[in-house]
Amino acid sequence: MNKHFLLSLKVKLGLLVASLILTIMVIVAYTSVIRQERSMRNEMKAKAINMAQITGALALLGGSGTDPWAFAKEFLKFSPQLDNNILYVVITDAQNTIVDSEINKRLLAKITGGGDERLPGEIPGAVRAHLMKAETAGDSAVYDSLGHLLPIDVVLKPANNFIGTMSIGYSLYRFDASVKTARTVTLLFTFGFILLGVMASFGLSLNITKPIYKIVDAMKRVEQGDLNQHVDVTTRDEMQMLASSFNFMVDGLKEREHIKHTFKRYVSELVADRLIQGREISISGERKTATILFQDIRGFTSMSERMTPEEVVGILKEYFTVMVDVIFSYEGTLDKYIGDAIMAVFGTPYAHTDDPLRAVKTAVDMQRALKALNDRWKAEGKNKHLAVGCGIATGPVVAGSMGSEKRLEYTVIGDTVNLASRIEGLTEGGQILICETTYKSVRNDVAITPLDRVAIKGKKEPQKIYEVSYTI
Repeated sequence: MNKHFLLSLKVKLGLLVASLILTIMVIVAYTSVIRQERSMRNEMKAKAINMAQITGALALLGGSGTDPWAFAKEFLKFSPQLDNNILYVVITDAQNTIVDSEINKRLLAKITGGGDERLPGEIPGAVRAHLMKAETAGDSAVYDSLGHLLPIDVVLKPANNFIGTMSIGYSLYRFDASVKTARTVTLLFTFGFILLGVMASFGLSLNITKPIYKIVDAMKRVEQGDLNQHVDVTTRDEMQMLASSFNFMVDGLKEREHIKHTFKRYVSELVADRLIQGREISISGERKTATILFQDIRGFTSMSERMTPEEVVGILKEYFTVMVDVIFSYEGTLDKYIGDAIMAVFGTPYAHTDDPLRAVKTAVDMQRALKALNDRWKAEGKNKHLAVGCGIATGPVVAGSMGSEKRLEYTVIGDTVNLASRIEGLTEGGQILICETTYKSVRNDVAITPLDRVAIKGKKEPQKIYEVSYTI
């Protein structure tokens, strides 16, 4: 399997939540700051206009004596105290001559750092040049040094008689500082919420992914063949449902493996796999045509009387192991052990078109395998020698799970089983006898010698018996 870069679910959830919080906070912060700036700007502009209108109104009232600007001049002295954001106030007459001016030197020093002492005297001239639209580079430099400024020019024109202009420079220095502070606070809150959101998302993702990792780890162990897995998840959500489904699946696999392992004791591994995978095979009971093979050791009872129980068990264990391997090699089914005898079935639960031939070849190979086993015992210096006879019959049987409600056994019953057992009883050591039905199925593939008809217990008429010829 190709390995690709994997981005963990924790990281994905963390990035997703962080992105959502960042987007929301940016939108909220931007909207809030913009609205606050706009509101403050409008408020300051309104104050500046009101201040200019008040000062202008005083100028329109005139003063005593020959100075018409007397009231306005007196008011100018107090304008910085009325609003500390006013940086300058300049009054010019109809000829654009500077009548009077007032500079908020304390505010100017904060803005410029107090380094230029000539600047307070240059501001009125720069304002006058601005009104006359005759600004020079020096005038522009003066305005640039004043920082962010909101200039307000109020034309004094009573009864359409232009008498002059009231110019107020409303500094946005404090406004900018407030906005900067608000932006900083908003930024800090944004990052704080993002951090909290990321931590919360990672906590949530950990709560989600921890059960997933447990399930994945258990699945890897199952993949390696370890079915003793059980995932405990008590999250009371979909993760618990997933864990329960996984546990249910593992239980099913355990049951499947148990069935497979059980079948492998009776049939070959290939047949066991087919039985488990192929749902068309039934073990509940059905009529089938099958070939039955009985094999029994000749003279084993008398032989066992001269041996200890441990020796008897040891011999049978080696003997059965070799014989069953031969049965499974032809995909036959081990039906049962009957003392020192073996009953094998070909055609159920899984049938082949050549089951009779498979049974005959199995009997031949069993004789050869027994010869090899006897030779090995002889070479090992063991005083052991076995001889077996095989009987084979083909015909209808009933196959299925037989027994009581407490214990069942998959087997076959019927007249064909009895016939195969009776034929096996007629054999001598090394002999393979078959019934006429089996003979008709294998006569073109195996060397066979007809024998006389013999009386079989349970059969009214004598039965035709055939002997299989083979070489070791």
